[in-house]
Amino acid sequence: MPTTGPTATNASTATTQPFTPSLTKLTDGGCCRNPVWHPDGTRILYTDAAPNQPLAATYAVPADASGQPAIFFPSAATVSPDGSRIAFPDFANGVTRIQEFGKQSTATIANNAAYVWFSRDGRQVAWLARAPGAQPSSNVDRLVRVWVANADGSNARSRGNTVRAADLTWFPDGQRLLFTGRDADGGNPGIYVLDINADTLTRIVDAFSPRGAHLSPDGTQIVYLAALEEKPEDNGLFVVNADGSAKRKLPLVGGVRWSPDSKSMLILPFQTDNGADQLMRIDAGTLAMMPLTDRATLPFRVAQDEWQPSPDGTRIVFNALTDSNIYVLRFSS
Repeated sequence: MPTTGPTATNASTATTQPFTPSLTKLTDGGCCRNPVWHPDGTRILYTDAAPNQPLAATYAVPADASGQPAIFFPSAATVSPDGSRIAFPDFANGVTRIQEFGKQSTATIANNAAYVWFSRDGRQVAWLARAPGAQPSSNVDRLVRVWVANADGSNARSRGNTVRAADLTWFPDGQRLLFTGRDADGGNPGIYVLDINADTLTRIVDAFSPRGAHLSPDGTQIVYLAALEEKPEDNGLFVVNADGSAKRKLPLVGGVRWSPDSKSMLILPFQTDNGADQLMRIDAGTLAMMPLTDRATLPFRVAQDEWQPSPDGTRIVFNALTDSNIYVLRFSS
């Protein structure tokens, strides 16, 4: 597979040379969506149409382009963060199936083949089930109940009241879930934390239309985008503690992710000229910014905010706007 852009120099010299970022193309033909890192950090998983199949499959390709893409699983699937299990929908039977790698048995969850979010240790799953009755026209504001279960399918139960939400994030403790949404009647918009053991729901951030709420890997901070607020100064990217305290505004707006060590964030700032993207690092403590790539020497463009940092924090994978292929950008040794 070809590698484009500058490459790193490994020669030992008296003066240490700065690391030179590089781009590696992993796929051809404009094939792919939703690239993510396999937990082992050596492979990229993505969805694409499968030959002679009506539904998409999950593919894997080596992150260093040392091999060709191959079908990882014959349907769209989600791998648990610890790499121990895989979840996939069975639309024909209206269930989600969860298989533990290395074992033949498969757990079944009767949830209308809903997408599930794994807890960090892979032992629990959560999903959103549509509430009965009429639904609002916006899918983002759909009326749902949060459900959780053990990964073996046992102890399935609903948590909290009916809300309007579209995504979930597990805290590292496996006891709390984070989501953006609002009450069933459309009021009290913001960011919520659901304690699944106490069955309590707490709004920690009051915001009209919060988007892209990302929980730091250590579960202590949240970064999110506030939009459509009445006061202009209340719009932008913000960082808050996990209880909603110590709110701070970031100096840029763009797609943002946490580094694996939770000490910094990676951001692709919005470019007003619609030109090449630039990857930058923001210190989580001081909010100081440092560019990691140069737009002129290493041009790339990310499609629809589809990108993710690697488990070791040295690379990102992204879907390219220019050709709809998957690339890995290495920005650190």
